[in-house]
Amino acid sequence: MSEPEIRETRAENLRETAWLSVAAIVVFVLLLLSVLADVGGRVSHLVVTRENWLDVLNAFLIALLVNLPTLILLGVLTDFSDLFKRTGEGEVFTQRNLRTLRNAGSGLIWAAAASALIVPNVLRWIELKGGGGFLWQANDLALGVAAMGIAILGLSHVFAEGIRIKTESDQIV
Repeated sequence: MSEPEIRETRAENLRETAWLSVAAIVVFVLLLLSVLADVGGRVSHLVVTRENWLDVLNAFLIALLVNLPTLILLGVLTDFSDLFKRTGEGEVFTQRNLRTLRNAGSGLIWAAAASALIVPNVLRWIELKGGGGFLWQANDLALGVAAMGIAILGLSHVFAEGIRIKTESDQIV
């Protein structure tokens, strides 16, 4: 294969990742609709008056808290969508993509922590008005999301090495 043919094959392979950007956006929209439906379901039955506006605000904030892991995942999906879009355009081993990859890995870990630790403990604290000890509600999904976040952070170190090698190669040429 000649050098131009190799470049075209690489460009084709990278363009194929662009559809993942669209897939991430579709999942983003579905998750966002799910959050909106849940928040609406928790708040829509309340009518705001002068007397109960604090209760309505409280219900809204609790609904956001319950959906915190999903809201974090929305940010992660945005990161992945951006990463796949740039990769599909041929931008691969860059510092920007490395930061995006690390943000996504960290976001997955935060989403797992929110699901297993933050949300259950804050809800219990609200319910018991400041007491109640410490809860650990890790399930298979939360642990799996944390494991994916750790794996992506690990891959980001490999990615960083790829950037270093690319930079050295570009300096030689």
